[in-house]
Amino acid sequence: IGDVKAELRQSSSQTLYKADWYMENKSKNSNCIITFDGGLMEVLLEGETHRFIKMVTENEDENTGSFRNGSQWSGTGFALLDNYIATNYHVIEDAKTIWIQGVGGDFEQKYKAKVLATDKFNDLAILQVQGVNVSNANIPYMVKTTTSDVGEDVFVLGYPLTSTMGEEIKLTTGVVSSKTGYQGDVSIYQISAPIQPGNSGGPLFDENGNVIGIVSAKHNDAENVGYAVKASYMRNLMESAISTN
Repeated sequence: IGDVKAELRQSSSQTLYKADWYMENKSKNSNCIITFDGGLMEVLLEGETHRFIKMVTENEDENTGSFRNGSQWSGTGFALLDNYIATNYHVIEDAKTIWIQGVGGDFEQKYKAKVLATDKFNDLAILQVQGVNVSNANIPYMVKTTTSDVGEDVFVLGYPLTSTMGEEIKLTTGVVSSKTGYQGDVSIYQISAPIQPGNSGGPLFDENGNVIGIVSAKHNDAENVGYAVKASYMRNLMESAISTN
């Protein structure tokens, strides 16, 4: 990581390059040809072809809305009773330490959180904030677990791309486009409210301010197509793992 692997020289083709390729012993091999085809890179070196596939960009998971940058990444969560926080499983997956910021609008202070329950299949996680009491009186929404209809107005709150868009909460609006998600998944709403990396785990509200889903992903090959896990699946996770109603 961080080493220069090759220096490319443009040919008459936009996808074909001559290259100086640096071998494992750091010696330079100038007899190298590299071609690109979308996310595929082929390297012709010493009579052998090596193929490399681009999996994700540096900062963005291709299909999810989490924002990753090196060893740190961020997402969104929202408060439930008794210091519980709902978010996506992929937001906390493989995390060694989880910090919560923005409690009471304060982004200077951060608090540790522990994972209480996860549902990898439905991409959900329940956390509990430590070191601060989130007042139940300050939670101004209810969770609605009945299915919303196609065409209902919705809005999303979250913290997308905080390194460039800032730490102020962002709101986008849209409608429920479908009661099913990617490839007909019945656990997911399709929504038209735009979402970005960092929105993952954020609340999806109906027009009355009820939480009806948890924002989980976007479709990169379609415009304004996002997905949110239905709130009933979060309720199921809570009921199976935590005794508190």
